[in-house]
Order: sequence, then C-alpha cells, then structure tokens
Amino acid sequence: MGNFKVETMEGDAVLKSTDVQANSDLQAAKAAAPRPVEPGRAGKDAWLRVTHIASGRTSEFLFA
Repeated sequence: MGNFKVETMEGDAVLKSTDVQANSDLQAAKAAAPRPVEPGRAGKDAWLRVTHIASGRTSEFLFA
C-alpha cells in the first residue's frame, strides 16, 4: 500500500485535502470521493488531484 494525498479541487483552488492509504491512485480517489470518479479533469468544476507521496506523481479525476 502507498500513501496518497487526495485534494478536492475547484479549478486550481484546493477545497479539501485528506491523506489515504491505498494500492493505487484510483483506489485512493474512490476512497476519498463522496461520489463515483473517473480519470480526467473537469475544467472549472470540482475534480480530484491525487498525489502519490513517495514519488510525487499526480493523477486527476473528475466526478462521474
């Protein structure tokens, strides 16, 4: 398992941040999200930025 920081974003602003332990960035996003997510970024609407703490790699997810 890895440690991930999951941030709820609106545009480029961070609305909420939480730390999650998961096997992948997708699992971390699903664990922290209040509703289903899929890969991608939703422009100015709410989206999730998931950062793998050890590597610094980030992934983006939008709410389905």
